[in-house]
Amino acid sequence: MKKYDCVIVGAGPTGIYCAYEFMSKKPGLKVLLIDKGHDIFSRRCPIIEKKLDKCPVNMNGEIGCHPSCSMTTGFGGAGAFSDGKYNITNEYGGWLQDYIPGDEVLGLIKYVDQINLDHGASPEITDPETEAVKGIEKRAIAAGLKLLRGKVRHIGTEQNIEILKNIFKTMRSRVEYMFRAKIVDLIIDNGRATGIVLESGEKIYADNIVLGVGREGALWQQELLEALGVAFRNNQVDIGVRVETNNIVMEEINANLYEGKFKFNTSVGTTVRTFCSNPSGHVVIENQNGVVLCNGHAFRDIKLGTDNTNFALLVSHEFSEPFDNPNQFAYEVAKLANKLSGGSVIVQTYGDILKGRRSTEKRIRECFVTPTLKEAVPGDLGLVLPYNTMKSLIEMMQALNHVTPGIASDHTLFYGVEAKFYSARPEVGDDFETKAIKNLYVGGDGAGVTRGLAQAGANGVWIARKIIEKQNS
Repeated sequence: MKKYDCVIVGAGPTGIYCAYEFMSKKPGLKVLLIDKGHDIFSRRCPIIEKKLDKCPVNMNGEIGCHPSCSMTTGFGGAGAFSDGKYNITNEYGGWLQDYIPGDEVLGLIKYVDQINLDHGASPEITDPETEAVKGIEKRAIAAGLKLLRGKVRHIGTEQNIEILKNIFKTMRSRVEYMFRAKIVDLIIDNGRATGIVLESGEKIYADNIVLGVGREGALWQQELLEALGVAFRNNQVDIGVRVETNNIVMEEINANLYEGKFKFNTSVGTTVRTFCSNPSGHVVIENQNGVVLCNGHAFRDIKLGTDNTNFALLVSHEFSEPFDNPNQFAYEVAKLANKLSGGSVIVQTYGDILKGRRSTEKRIRECFVTPTLKEAVPGDLGLVLPYNTMKSLIEMMQALNHVTPGIASDHTLFYGVEAKFYSARPEVGDDFETKAIKNLYVGGDGAGVTRGLAQAGANGVWIARKIIEKQNS
C-alpha cells in the first residue's frame, strides 16, 4: 500500500509551490505530486511541432492530445507555455485577500517571485509609478477606464520553461512525481480524506490531500466534491476574444507597462477587462476538455517575436437562479465557435464586426495586421457571442481607443472564443481545508480562488504552511 504525508493533485503553480514549501520547510515529509499530463521535459504540442492546422482527432472522434492537452496540463500547468507574467501585486490576479490579509498575500507573492529568481528568472521588472504611466492613467480615467497598476515580472515563454525545468530538478530528489495519471475519486473515511483512486484502479493513501487542479480540472473537481457533500457558491465566468494589433499601436503601453490592465463598466451592466497582453507575441490555441480556445504568449528574446501585440478582452458574466453553471455556458459558446470553424477558432476583423459581416480569407489577407495564428478560420463571431458580450467588447474597444489610438482600427483582429473558467468556490476555512471533509484542501484557479500565476503559487505556499502548522501543533 502506498502511503504519503501529503498527495498533491495537479502540478500547476498551486501544486508546484505547495510541494516546494514542503520540501523547504519540512523535508522529512513524504510528498507525492501527481498530474494527468506529462512532466516538463515531455510536454509537446503537435500543432507547434508538426505544424498542424488544428488539434488532432483520435479514432473515437475526440479532439486533442491524450491523455490530456500538453498546452494546459502537466508540470507547470496551463502557465507553462504562457509568457510567464508574474504580477507582484494584491490588487488583481485573484481573491486570496478574501481569506488572507492583503499584506500577507503580497508577502506570499514576493516569496514565490524569489523562488523563480533563484531558478533563473530575469531580475527586470516594470515600474508602474513613472510619469509616463501617470499620463496613460489620466487618459484612461477620462475614457471611463480604470488602470490597474502593479509591478510585473515578464519571464517569457522560453525562460518560463527553463525555470520550471530547474524547479523540477530541484524537487525531484525530495518530492515524488507521478505523471500521466488521472484521478477518478477520493477515498473518504468518517468525514476525512484518506486517499485517491486512479483511473487504473490503484489506490494511494495520504494524511492530507491538496487539490490544485487549475482551470482545466475545475468542472471535474466541482462534480466530484459536490457528490461528496462539499458545498459551493458560484463564481463568474469570463467570455471574450483575443485581440491582435500592430506593435506600433501598443508601443506606449508596451514600453511603459508591458501589460496594461484596464477595467471598464459598460452600458449593459457588464465589466470588461484586458488580460494577458503579449507584446511581439503569438496568438495560440489550447484545448480544455475537448473545447478549443484562444490564448497568447510572448518570448523574452525579441528575435523570436512578431510585429504584433495580442491581449484578451474578457466580459464577466454572472448568473442567478435558475441557471447555476456559468462554466458550462462558456463551454457551449466556445463549442459553437469550434463547430463553425471546423474544429478551430474564428478570426474576424474589427471592421467586419462593426459592419455585421463575416470575414473572408481575402479580407484577412488584405488586413494591415497579419494573423500570427495561421490555423484560425475567417468567420463571424456575431453568430457565436451573445449580444451583450459583443456590445460590451465594442464599447471597451471604443474606450481603449482614447488611450491607445488605433486599437479600434478596422484592421484589428478578433479571435474567438477566449474564456476563463472559474470554478464555483468550495466552502473552505482560511487554511483552504474544506469545511465538509477534513484533511482535504483546495486552492488555485480550479477552486475559483485565484486567476493567475502569482496568486496561484502563493495559495500553494499558504496551504503547505497551514498543513505543517497543524502537524506541529
